Amino acid sequence: MEIFKQVAGADNPTEVKLQVSKSIGTLLIACSADYEILQDETIQVEIERANGSNFEITKGAVSLQRFMLATTYGDDAIVSDDNYQTIALCEICREGSIHLFEKDVLKVNLKNLKPTVSYEIRGIEEPTTSLEVYSYESKSMASDDTNKDFNVEGYDIAVLDINSDITEISYTVALSGGSSKIIKYDLFELRSMSRSIDPVAYVKKNGTLKSSFQNFVQLPLIAVSNLNIRKTQGSVVNLLLRNHI
Repeated sequence: MEIFKQVAGADNPTEVKLQVSKSIGTLLIACSADYEILQDETIQVEIERANGSNFEITKGAVSLQRFMLATTYGDDAIVSDDNYQTIALCEICREGSIHLFEKDVLKVNLKNLKPTVSYEIRGIEEPTTSLEVYSYESKSMASDDTNKDFNVEGYDIAVLDINSDITEISYTVALSGGSSKIIKYDLFELRSMSRSIDPVAYVKKNGTLKSSFQNFVQLPLIAVSNLNIRKTQGSVVNLLLRNHI
């Protein structure tokens, strides 16, 4: 189901606000630009309930690049075809389309679009509906922070900036019997583990396969309750988390 389509042209808007009244489980996002070019675009997705109990699928506006990585890590990949260099199937509901009650709508807000890039947004319907909706939340570590804990209990995926200031990343992993263990990694180790879990991350138009991305690392968080990042001062480190319900 087509939701939005923009053909490249100088007079195109940089922001669009979309509404979907049909139940969908996945947003298909396609762009004529290479994934690495989509550095400024943001996306905000929310279920507006008629009874007022709205649900933010993204907690505010989040990076479109990070959103694509959080929704395709694991079994999926960003792909391309003759028309679009970037095509991502971004899952927003588990095992079905989002159950919309009467007069409920799904709102999608895109900002910082490039007028000279073609975009297409489609909604993928599923045979059944579900109330198990994913949520995505941005977190950050300030430039003067050197040691910060992130509570990641209930999340299953993180998309973390690759930054040379990061010196160590620690997972607190839950073990049987209620105990836990802290495991320490560096970025090289985590990137290698990430590639091993999902060795095909991006299939480019020219047929090139990429197993990872230059500026981000996708991390599994199943059974992880805390993520600790240590870095030197000097730069902001961002991450996007997916709540696995």
